[in-house]
Amino acid sequence: MDERDLLIYRLLRKNGRMKVSEIARELGISHPSARERLEKLERRGDLRVQALLNIRKRNFVSAVVNLKVRSMDEAEKLADVFAKCPRTVFVATTTGKYNLNLALIAESYSALEATIENTIRPMESVKEMDVSLGSSPAYPEFVDFKLEPTRKVAPCGKVCTECYIYGKKCSGCPATVYFMGLGGGDRD
Repeated sequence: MDERDLLIYRLLRKNGRMKVSEIARELGISHPSARERLEKLERRGDLRVQALLNIRKRNFVSAVVNLKVRSMDEAEKLADVFAKCPRTVFVATTTGKYNLNLALIAESYSALEATIENTIRPMESVKEMDVSLGSSPAYPEFVDFKLEPTRKVAPCGKVCTECYIYGKKCSGCPATVYFMGLGGGDRD
């Protein structure tokens, strides 16, 4: 990325709906040149413009989960699984006592508890876990909350209607047709 590409990123970071003509004016280049640069950035995967949910306004809560998994190979496989989870905003394999780190968000502590206790803890390859629950994150305020209720089986392989706390303490997985919505943003 050159200086103009970085300026395009900075402009869109401030206003993802900025018109190409405005970007061109800021860069001092023609509209077709600005469009070409933007399309090239998107094609290469250097930049993506998308809608993000204000999780602080929705009063979401957070958790950091450190996992000790049997092997790095399994940690990498689980990282791929958690990357598909709608509640995951960060996942990375790590070194040290724990070899997998997750940052989760949810609309309530009950939903976080359901994810941690009914999905993560029972995983065979998870040997040890350290969980820290928190309030709405100070940063980031906006995240890509993967709200796509289109399937009956969650990305982790669970079926919400088979869970004993579904409808009582948990509103279901946001990736499934069983998701009951974001509610009023209460925290339980």
